[in-house]
Amino acid sequence: MFQDKEKVSGNQGLMLILAGGIGNIFVVLAVPAVQATGRDGWLPVLIAYILATVVGLALLDLGRRFPNQTFVQYLPVILGKFWGKLAGLAYVIGWLLMAPLIVREIVELIRFFLPFTPTLIIIILMALLAIYAMSKGFEVYARTAELFVVIMILLIIVILGLNFSNLTWKNLTPVLANGFGPVFKGLWIQFPYAMETILFMALWLPCLNKRREGRRAVLLGMPLAGILLTVLVAVNIAFTGTALTSRLIFPIFYMSSYIYIGNFLTGMEAVFMALWMISSYLEIMIFCYPSVVGLAQWLNLKKYQPLILPLMVIIIVLTMVPSNVIELMKLDTLKNPVILLPLSLLIPFTWIIAVIRKLDYS
Repeated sequence: MFQDKEKVSGNQGLMLILAGGIGNIFVVLAVPAVQATGRDGWLPVLIAYILATVVGLALLDLGRRFPNQTFVQYLPVILGKFWGKLAGLAYVIGWLLMAPLIVREIVELIRFFLPFTPTLIIIILMALLAIYAMSKGFEVYARTAELFVVIMILLIIVILGLNFSNLTWKNLTPVLANGFGPVFKGLWIQFPYAMETILFMALWLPCLNKRREGRRAVLLGMPLAGILLTVLVAVNIAFTGTALTSRLIFPIFYMSSYIYIGNFLTGMEAVFMALWMISSYLEIMIFCYPSVVGLAQWLNLKKYQPLILPLMVIIIVLTMVPSNVIELMKLDTLKNPVILLPLSLLIPFTWIIAVIRKLDYS
C-alpha cells in the first residue's frame, strides 16, 4: 500500500506540515479574519493554530496505536466497520469537494496576469501538473516541498519586511475593545484553516521513516506556521485597515503592489507571483492526494495511480461550477464550517473512542 512504498524523512515531514499550514491560505486568510473579528483578526489565527497543534498530538497518538495504517484505514477498526467506512468516505469526499475550490482560486489570481487566457485552459494545465506530480509518487512531492517551503517562507518575509515602513500600527489598537466574543466567532472560521495540515498529515503520517519525528514536525511546524500567519494578518490590518481588508479578495497581492523603496524598487507583483505559483503547487497536491490515496485505501486497492486520471477529470468539471469569483468566494466560505470543521472534529472524537476502547496495535 501507499505507506509501505512512500517514505519521508523527519525534515520532509516538517516541511509538509509547513506546506499544509501555510499553503496558499496566506493569500485569503486576512479577509475572513477581519470580517469576523475586526482589528483583532490576528488573535483567532494564533489560537486556532495552538488548538490544531493539540489535535495534531491526538493524531500522533492514533498513529502510535496504528503505526502501519492511515486515518482512512484504521477508522473502521475504531468506529466499527459501517461507521468507520462511512467516516472514511466522508474524509475522501470532503477533500474531493475542496480541491476544485482551491484550483479555481489559483486560476482566478493567475487571470490577473493572463486576462485573455480561457479559464478552462489554465485549469487543464493545473490538472496536468497535478497528474504528473502524483504519478511520480508522494516521496518526490515531499522532496520538492523541502525546497519550495523554504523559498515560500522567505518570499513572504520579504514582502512583509518591505512593507514595514508603510504600516500604521494604530489600526491594530485598541486590542480586544469588543471583548472575546468576536474572537470566538473568528475562531470557528480560523480553526478549520489551521486543521488542513493536520487532516493532510492523517494521510502521510505512516510514511515517516522514524515515528518520533512526527512529534517534532507538529510541535515545531504548527507554531511556526501559526506565528507567520498571525504576523501576516496583523500586517495586512496595519497596512490597509479593517474596512478595506474586509473588501479585498487577495489582500497580500494588494499590499505587495504598493511596495516603494527609493526610486528603483517598486511594485513587487512579480515576487508575489513567484510566491503564489510555489504555494499553489504545494496546495494543489495537499488537496488532491487525500482524495486519490484515500479512495484507493477505502476501496482496498493495491495502487492509487489508476485513480489519478478519473478523479482529476471530476475535479476539472467541479472547478468550472462557480460562474465567477464572487460565487467562488461564497463556496470557499462554506467549505470551512460544512466540510473542514466536521472532519477536524472527527480526529479528536476518534482518538477518544480509541482511548475508551483501549485499542493499541503498536
